[in-house]
Amino acid sequence: MLKIVKTQKITLGTSAQSVKVNGLAFMLENLSESAVVYFKEKSEDGVSASSSNGFAVPAGKMIPQPLVAMELSVVSSAANTDVRVMILDFG
Repeated sequence: MLKIVKTQKITLGTSAQSVKVNGLAFMLENLSESAVVYFKEKSEDGVSASSSNGFAVPAGKMIPQPLVAMELSVVSSAANTDVRVMILDFG
């Protein structure tokens, strides 16, 4: 069973931000009405997320199941994009 460790509110723009997940499961929700959010594991190659290399989360959607990562890179197609990252642990 997964338990919630913490929830982070992030305001994204067109410059990528890093989110430490530390090997735990996470879920990501894009609360924007129009912007697309892109994310990828940053610790693998040190490269930040972009529209050409990231996994897209459409406006108003969330990833459908928990994923595991060390460090995420997250970026938006527009300024002031509201995103939630929920960190989960197996407990």
